[in-house]
Amino acid sequence: MLRVFSDLDSLKQKKSKNKGMKKYIIISLLLCVNYLFAQETEEKKIKIEPSGFIKSDVFFDTRQNVEVLEDLLLIFPKDIELDENGKDINDHGSLGIVDISTRIRGKVTGPDLFGAKLTGLIEVDWTGITGSYYTSRVRLRHAYSKLNWDKTEVLLGREWHPMFVKECYPSVMSLNTGIPFQPFNRSPMLQVSHEFGMFKVIGAAISQSDYVSSGPDGKSAQYIKNANIPNLHLQLQFKPENFVFGLAVDYKSIMPRLKTESLVNVDPNYDSLFVTNEKVNSISYMAYLKYKKSKLEIKAKAIYGQNLSESVMPGGYGVTSIDSITGREKYAPYNHFYTWANIIYGDQTKFALFGGYTKNLGAVDPIVGDTYGMALNVDYFYRIAPTVSHKIKNFMFAVELEYTVAAYGDVANVYGEFTKSHEVSNTRIMFSLFHFF
Repeated sequence: MLRVFSDLDSLKQKKSKNKGMKKYIIISLLLCVNYLFAQETEEKKIKIEPSGFIKSDVFFDTRQNVEVLEDLLLIFPKDIELDENGKDINDHGSLGIVDISTRIRGKVTGPDLFGAKLTGLIEVDWTGITGSYYTSRVRLRHAYSKLNWDKTEVLLGREWHPMFVKECYPSVMSLNTGIPFQPFNRSPMLQVSHEFGMFKVIGAAISQSDYVSSGPDGKSAQYIKNANIPNLHLQLQFKPENFVFGLAVDYKSIMPRLKTESLVNVDPNYDSLFVTNEKVNSISYMAYLKYKKSKLEIKAKAIYGQNLSESVMPGGYGVTSIDSITGREKYAPYNHFYTWANIIYGDQTKFALFGGYTKNLGAVDPIVGDTYGMALNVDYFYRIAPTVSHKIKNFMFAVELEYTVAAYGDVANVYGEFTKSHEVSNTRIMFSLFHFF
């Protein structure tokens, strides 16, 4: 009997010990889980860095211009338009005070992914569209994610088009950033770059969003979507000490129409529609250089391009033939030559001079029908723009004079090249204030 009770006591002690062990194990597991979650939380910490600037511009133009964003983004002067008394309606100045180019951005860092550093950027300003009018509405400028390994970078999202070239673009105060001589385009894309030594190769597949091609239905991203192939870009950079050199080729295909209508159908109650798959294929070549040492910086770029109107540059395409039975059209792109140079000197106080020239070289084939694009009625453009800026802590003041000439065509051949033209000019004086944060 005593042995039975002894065995029972021993069993109770074992159970008690087991309970103690279980509690110890459970507590240990909880501590481990807590530690692991703490480590995971530490690794998953995401850093967000806000920045941006407040910008106000005051400007006066001597002439009416082709411009958007409350006249802040000046492109080129309007042509002569005579009234009944022979006076030029567009020969009239205008004054503006605008602050919509103010920007806010947030840079996102972490966590690392696939052995690469993960970063992102979101940036907005107030240059959005209300109906057909550009005015002060929030607009998405940039939104992308990047993975960076030692030599390779992958970017997905909305970023500057590779032809903009962030390493080599005009240093001007005007929001136009050098258009109509320099590409101005931010688009959704997949971009991959790889460095080897002093060389860097960039490849990109690009779609369209805010900056779109022209066509029969106006400006639309649908033309490049219907072509079923993205805008393809390949670029090579060479970066020896103090220099950046670059060469690039850019290919784009768009489909202006999915259907056409017979031109010989005489029944007003019946539409004779036909499927069409005609495309406009265009190719552009670019070269650029940049030199920077101490207080001196020199930049230049040249482009031989086709149908670049989506980058707010003169260009487009025209109808080269029309089938009278089906209404089916064929197209050819216009060729343009664009070039600019920019010299900047200084540190806290900077002096800069920008000069640009664009020439309409006509279409690839004779044009027999409608044309689509930007400024195809202009023979050439040129601009001279000196700038003085001064920075104090997080403030910067700048004064810029921008003299722009557009030569509107009077007589053209079948290729759309002008054999006679007349010049109109505009002078803009602008004062800008930046407050960085």
